[in-house]
Amino acid sequence: MGQVEHHLILDPMTGLLEECGDTGVVVVDGESCFAALVDVLGHGPEARQSAIVAEEFLPGCAGEGLTQSLRGLHDKLRRGRGAVVTLLDLDLESGELLVAGIGNITTRIFGAEHTRVLSRDGIVGYSMSTPREQRFRLRSGDVVLLYSDGIRESFEAHDCPGLLAGSAKEIAERVMRSFRKGDDDASCLVLRYNK
Repeated sequence: MGQVEHHLILDPMTGLLEECGDTGVVVVDGESCFAALVDVLGHGPEARQSAIVAEEFLPGCAGEGLTQSLRGLHDKLRRGRGAVVTLLDLDLESGELLVAGIGNITTRIFGAEHTRVLSRDGIVGYSMSTPREQRFRLRSGDVVLLYSDGIRESFEAHDCPGLLAGSAKEIAERVMRSFRKGDDDASCLVLRYNK
């Protein structure tokens, strides 16, 4: 059975976690890993309230299907601020990765080939395109990187020597330290698959 190592970093623009509109969720059940990264519009206490709604709703979505989960979160966030969201479901035995995203969360897979996953347009909670799942196959040692727009969108592994070395925590810290923009909340979720 494969395993996944994961780490999430949230870095609020104001320095106060209770004012951070970014959040993430990881649920590992032994056979699969469900993960989400959410960036609520804006920042501050109001954005944090919508982030808490997402934090409370998403863990129950593990195993429910990514498009259905995005639709459910869309309904939950209608009463607050909207968000951009990417959801992942990783089968730990086969390495099959399903990805569904709405908005500008950046999703990248670093392995034998580097892949940038494209999300659908929209804002969860306001107006979103019909979600769709994309399918990938991870190999042992592959790294999946999700990050919000508080981090520079375009960079390559060679821009930061050793970027993908070490633990998921070390990779997430390196991304945040090297590519954080500073004008918004920032978040980074790293998964490393080991078969």
